[in-house]
Formats: sequence, C-alpha cells, structure tokens
Amino acid sequence: MVKRNYFYKTLITITVTIFLFSLCNIIYGVEFNYDIQKIMLNYSYFDGIENDKILRSKSDGSWHLLKSDGSKIELKGKYLDYAGIEKGEYYKLDDNYYRFVVALDNQSTRFAFVDKNGVECFVEGYSFADPTSSNKYWLLMNVDSDTNYKFGLYDRYNNKVLIPVVYDSLLYLNDDRIIVRNGEKEGIIDINQKTILPFEYNYLEYINDDFIIALGNDFKYGLINIKNENLLFFEYHVISKASDTNNYCRIIKDNKIGLINGDNSELLIPIEYDSLYYIDEIYIGKELIVAGKDGKTGIVDMDNKEVVPFIYDVIELRGNCFEIYKDGLAGLLDSKGNEILPAEAVDIMEVKDGAVTAIVYIEDKDHKYAVYNMEGDEIVSPIYDYVDYGASEKYMIVKNGWSANLVDKLTGEEVLENSYYSDIRYINDKYFAGGNSSYFGIVNFAGQLLTPQYYTDISLIDMDGEGLLAALRHTNSKFDREIDYFKQIQGPSSWAVDEVSKAIESNLVPFEYQVAFIFNIKRYEFCSIIVEFLEEYYDTSREEIIKDKNIDVTNQAFVDGINEDIAICLHLGIVKGRGNGIFDGDSEITREEAALMLTNMAKYLGLNIDADEAKLNDKEEVSEWALDAVNFVLQNKFMQGVGNDMFSPKSNITREQTYIIMYRILNETEFYSLFNKASEAWGWFYVWTMPLKGTPGLPIVGIETESGTCFEVDYEGIETLEDLENYLKTIFSDENVEGYLKSGRYFDVDGKLCAYDMARGTNHSYGKIAEVNKNIISENQIEYTVSIEKLDYNYELEGYEEFTFVTERSGDFWVFSKFPAWW
Repeated sequence: MVKRNYFYKTLITITVTIFLFSLCNIIYGVEFNYDIQKIMLNYSYFDGIENDKILRSKSDGSWHLLKSDGSKIELKGKYLDYAGIEKGEYYKLDDNYYRFVVALDNQSTRFAFVDKNGVECFVEGYSFADPTSSNKYWLLMNVDSDTNYKFGLYDRYNNKVLIPVVYDSLLYLNDDRIIVRNGEKEGIIDINQKTILPFEYNYLEYINDDFIIALGNDFKYGLINIKNENLLFFEYHVISKASDTNNYCRIIKDNKIGLINGDNSELLIPIEYDSLYYIDEIYIGKELIVAGKDGKTGIVDMDNKEVVPFIYDVIELRGNCFEIYKDGLAGLLDSKGNEILPAEAVDIMEVKDGAVTAIVYIEDKDHKYAVYNMEGDEIVSPIYDYVDYGASEKYMIVKNGWSANLVDKLTGEEVLENSYYSDIRYINDKYFAGGNSSYFGIVNFAGQLLTPQYYTDISLIDMDGEGLLAALRHTNSKFDREIDYFKQIQGPSSWAVDEVSKAIESNLVPFEYQVAFIFNIKRYEFCSIIVEFLEEYYDTSREEIIKDKNIDVTNQAFVDGINEDIAICLHLGIVKGRGNGIFDGDSEITREEAALMLTNMAKYLGLNIDADEAKLNDKEEVSEWALDAVNFVLQNKFMQGVGNDMFSPKSNITREQTYIIMYRILNETEFYSLFNKASEAWGWFYVWTMPLKGTPGLPIVGIETESGTCFEVDYEGIETLEDLENYLKTIFSDENVEGYLKSGRYFDVDGKLCAYDMARGTNHSYGKIAEVNKNIISENQIEYTVSIEKLDYNYELEGYEEFTFVTERSGDFWVFSKFPAWW
C-alpha cells in the first residue's frame, strides 16, 4: 500500500516574523497534573527531637543540630551517618538521644550519641561514651584491637572519671546500685566502688533490693536480696522479666513455666505450663496470660482461670486481638476471646484501625488477600494477591501478579489504568513512590513518572510549614547518601503555561512528558520530542518513519543502548553519539547541543539553514561545531539568548523551554506542511490520479464499468469516496472540496474507491518556494503571499512568480479557502 508522501520537502528562506501564538487563537484548556520542582538546599534534613532537625552539609559533610528557634549547633564528631533517635524510655536512658554511626575499625561500626542540646557523648582519651539512666553520668568505654570492651563511669558535669574503665560490663541503676562484671563474675557496687553485693554470680538482674535475679555457679537461677540472702533456691532453669511495666518474671523449673511477682516474690501463676506469655493491660485493657499445656494453647487470667479454652495450636497477640491457629489455619479472637474470624484463613497479616487483613483460600486451593471489619464482615473481596489496607485513609495498595496499584477504598477504582510498578508506597493523595527491585521514583496519581527510579526511600517532610518530598538515594560509598528535595507544584512556570498548553494540544508532548516541566531535558527526551514534531509535521507515525526509511532501531553500535526515537534521529542526521560507542542519552542537553539538533532538524525539513553571524558577548564559549547552528536558531528565533547578548551555550535547557521551541517551529512551518498536503491532493484532480492498487511487476488489473475501465485506489486511510471527502475537508474549505468532487474523477464501486487512470502535463515549471509572507486578516483567516522560483525549459531559474493562498479555521482544522493553480 502506498503511504502519503510526507517526505515531500521544499527549500525555503524564512523571513516571516516568528509569532508566539498558534494559527488559531483559541483558548487552550489543558489540565495539568500534580508536578514537582527540584530545589537545591545546602543541607540534608533529618527529623529530630520535637521540632528540631539534624542537618548534614552537602558541601563538606559536616553535621549540625538545627534548633526550632533557628539556632544551629555544629557537631564535631566524625559521624558516618545519622541513625535516628534513641528512645530514652525504651532503653532506660535519662532522655531521648540522637544516634550516629561511627567507625569502630575498618570492618565494623557502632553508635555514638548526642543529646537534644547538641552535647556530644565524648571524652578525650577514651573510645566512646554512652548515656545512662542519669543525666549526670556517661558510660565510659575503651576498645582494644580485638574489639574487647572495658567500661567505667564518667561525671559529665565535673569532667571526672568516677569509676575507672576496668570492668567487663557496667550497668548504672543509681548511685548506690551499679551492676558490674569483673572477669567471669558479676556483683553490685556503689558510685564510690564500694562492694554492695559480692562478685559471686554469673549474671545479675536487679529488680529491687528485695528481688534480684541471680545465676549461680551451677548455672541455675535463684532469687536473692541486696543483703545476699537467698529468697528462692538456685534450682530454676530460667528467671526472666516478663514485663517492662511491672516486675513480673517468668520462672521455669523442670521445663514448666509460671509467673512470679518481683515486688513480693508471690507466685502469680503456678509453674505448670509448657509456655507462658504475659500480656500487659496497656495492650488490651486487662492482664492476660497466653499459656500452653499438653500441646495446646489457651488464655488464662491472673487468677489462672481459663478465658480461652486450650484448643488452639498457637495464639499470638495481633494488635488488640488474638491471632489463633488450629489445624494449620488462622483465625482471630477479640480481647475477650470472642471469635471475629474462624480458623479458616491461611494467615492473619494485619489488624489495624478496625480492619483485619487475611490471606484466605479460594478455588483450587489458591489463596488471595481479603479484608474484614472487626465484626468479621468482608470489606475487600479476595481478588488480590496482596493488600495493604492501611496504606492511607483513602487508598489501599494492592497487587496482582507482579503489578502493584492504588485502589480507592470507597469506590474500588484503581488509580492507575496500567501499572508498570511491582512495588508502590503511598506518600500523600497526590504522589506515590513507584518502583521495581527496591528502587523508586516519584509518580503522580495520573501515573506520570516525575523522577528517575533510583531512590531507596521517598517521604514527605515539613520544611518551615511547607511539605517537601524528600527522596533518598545511596551513592557508591557505604555510608554516603544523597537526599533530593522537591516542591509540590502543578503545571509549568506561569510564563510558559500558554505556549506549553498549545504544544500539548498540538500533539508535540507525549503524556508521560507532560510533567517535570522545569527539569532540564535529557538527550533521549529531546529526541522523543523531535520525533513527536515529525509525526505532527508530516501527519505520520513512528512506525511509518521507521518502515519507510528502513531504520534499524536495534542499532548495536552504542554500548549504552538506544530507543527507537534516538534511532530515528540518528538515521535522519539530527543527532550523533558521543563517540566510542556511547550515545549518553541520560545526560542533560546543553543549549548549544539543542541548537545543533534543531538546525539539523530544520535541514531535514528542507529549510534554508544559512544565517548571518549573531552578535554574542560569549561567542568564545560556543563550541566551534555549534557556531553556525547557534546563528541559525537565533536568527530564526527558534531559540533566544539569555540577556545581554549572551547565549550561555554550556547551560541546560528545560523541558518547558523545549516544548515552546518545538511549538513555535511547528507554528511557523505549519503552512508548509499544509501546503505540501494540499499540493498533493490538488494534483489528484488536475495533474495525476491517486495511487492505484496493483502487484509490483505486474499490470494493474482494472474493473469494468459501463463508462469504461477503472482501477481501485491504493492510499492508506482512504478506502471510500466518503473517506476521500473527509480527508479533503481537513485541507480545503467545504466549497473547494465540493468543486473537486463534482469532477466525478473518483467514485465507489462495490464499496471501494475507484478512479480512471489519467494524467496531464503542465505548460510551465516551478522550482522551490523562495519566500513566504504571512498576513493575519483575523483570528479565523490568514493570507500567505508566496514567491516561487519560475524555471525555463532547461529548468534554469528565470525569475519568480507570486501566488496568494488563504487559510481559514474550520472546526479543529486550518484549511485552504483559496488555493490557486500554482503549477
């Protein structure tokens, strides 16, 4: 099948003014999706205690504490990384502390600590200092070459070592109770190193003066008091704390477990169970014991009365409920032991915010995720391979096969029509982190990827009341990580909105590129926009260009790989590689590189690329290979300078600038594209016949009619007379189309467009278009005065002839209302 001759080109000299507006001054209504703007900060920011923040300088790697009042404290330690906040309540410290990673040796690391006021736990001459339960003291340490520790105690306010660094372990409880290890034995001393409890035990755990867990010489546990009196004989296999909020302890003897009160040594639960797990009332509102006996598990209260019968294989606390297993299947009980879900599920995955996520069996022993409320009613059917119901208040994350998506909990609608991500993490109702293989990019809810997918974590942080997206990526160094910051915006820069909108409406910007407008454009992206331009200019497609030009899209000459858009631009001479088999598509294009590519594109379009030398104050910065191209784009206003007669050739060009440039070029070359199409179509009626269907190498087979032999037309997209009429109406006014079709040259036979084969010559010859002048008559009508070379019989130039063409707006098209017979 014959394709449209979209490579018909004419050489012209552009002398018309480059207008900033389209041929049609209509109001464009592009709706922009949520976007981001990368901002450059001097520091990486990390959440600190309360409203403070930890900062790391991006220039020299130094660490700082930024207080909420704006003051900044520089930290002196040689910290490799920040490791979050050490919770004082959890670790029994006097307060919360900042935790940093420091090198222990070439192979290992440990934490170092800084208090909320920026005081670093460090003592000159010692390896490390850690906080204790008292704000007065630090645990002092030395580490030898074999990573053996010795411990002491340091008075931070009096800058004095109170206990020398000679002990193998040291746990400060108070000034009168300090557990230390000396060699293989532990004892208790006071702040003056007076022995309170002799060094006779393999292990000590102090509850109070009347309840001290001790491990004796025969490695059996017993209870003693501070006077070293024996309260329970050393005959137990284990005595250990069962709760962080009270002094209850598990006690094991002869493989049976009970519970004892450390405050008074009272046996709370008899030593009769095979397993025992104490549940504090802070979790479910009352104290309960999950216990096992005779191979089954149940629940008893503190009076050892049965609350849940001993019929389950396993019972585990899950949120404020109990996950139960029976015969290999999972179910759920509430805190009172009432059944929420029977033991019929594969597993209970999450109990959170009134929702239960479970894996359940479906047909053919397959299983899916389902979600239930706390009454056991199904709220998400088992249709997904994975569900994170608590991802956000409005959305859940689901997965089927390898593809992940966001789903509206209320409507069940998927956010992404087609997801290309195997992993999704919710950020807010505008953005999510989408990725594969643990690397993520920022994606908006329209599915447009806004950043490369090389971040390991993306979160929302507050910066002076503004929510910024913080994207973390690791470098080749073990502890070196970079954080990129992005503002939440919508659409291009305000000055660019109008023309970017028109570029999008002109089909120059593919959907995935209709974001990140103020990001610098990359070489491969620039190639894609050029191909979009060629598709629109020639009314064709990538596939047609590749086929008609026989382009090898799998060009193996480039070791870093190319896509089909790059292959097209390479083949058409619009772009070149870097050399040595490298194309370098991910690098950001410079202004002089863009100028050269635009000039090469103009040359391919058939434009005259000769240009006068532009006045530039930074001409010496323009590469020699780019000088002519810079002159061309400036003279024809394809690109503009940056002010003060400067071009800034080595700086970059943004996406939105690229879109505007391509729109302006299309705007000013649109006449030539329409003219080429009109010349071809006009010729079908006055010079030649449309291409006719036949087999290469064989005579064309005709169709016999009463009026003679006709032939089937072979033109892509035009199968019937109605198709021909509709196509002509995209080029000519209705009146002109009616006149062309009245000739009867084309007609349908059995539903197929046919024509008589005829052609005629012309009594004059014309060459190339030499000049075009544009006169905007109104917003709906434009007049073009075109000067064309007139040739003699030897096809030598003998002069020029002018023709006047008029276009008018017809719906979504500009069409010729006046198209003279210029042949």
